Amino acid sequence: MPRLKDLRLVLAASGLALLAACQTAPPPPPPAAPVVQPQYTPRAPTPPFGASSLSIVPMLRADGLRDTINRDIGPLETLWHVRAAMNVAALSCTGPLYERLVDDYNAFINNNSASLRNANNAIIRKFQREIGAGYKTEHDRHQTQLYNYWSFSPLRRPFCDQAVQISQRAIVTKSADLDVFAAQALMELEKPFTDFYLAYEEYQRDLEAWNVQYGQPAATVAEPNLGYEQPETGE
Repeated sequence: MPRLKDLRLVLAASGLALLAACQTAPPPPPPAAPVVQPQYTPRAPTPPFGASSLSIVPMLRADGLRDTINRDIGPLETLWHVRAAMNVAALSCTGPLYERLVDDYNAFINNNSASLRNANNAIIRKFQREIGAGYKTEHDRHQTQLYNYWSFSPLRRPFCDQAVQISQRAIVTKSADLDVFAAQALMELEKPFTDFYLAYEEYQRDLEAWNVQYGQPAATVAEPNLGYEQPETGE
């Protein structure tokens, strides 16, 4: 017969086992906090044709044209501005597509030397009338601005594409038809610039919207507008 002390020990052990069995299991650990992915920010819009973010777009005039150096000029100045564009193209457009430009330009000059000389002299006289004694400095500055306009490096390819088409017509145009040719040619040569101005204004609108949503983008280094030295010409 078991002793009373042993029976008590058995009952105590049984009670502890029963108590342990009745206890509720501890709750599972809380789930790990979800990993918050950083918000995706699209890249800020960039200027078209790889142009500088500091590019200046000429204002639109009341007549719907951009206020460029090619505005408010007569037939002789128009012819001279086209000649300048062809000169820039002959010197700066390189590659198989544009090989004919130098020969076409020289042929255009030779075929129309008298008309081009007359145009240049008329422009000089205009500066003499309007400026007076210091006309030469202003005339030289105007010529440099004209060459710089046609030499806007981001538009080199589309400008050259237009110029090579113009040059093919230029060499077969008779002197009597130069005014009509020059007026049409100037519009065609300006088309890449007109398209660029529209695209640049769209970029500005897109950038403004981007800034409103995502904040000011990091500052970028502006690409220089490569200048164009006025070449020596016989005209």
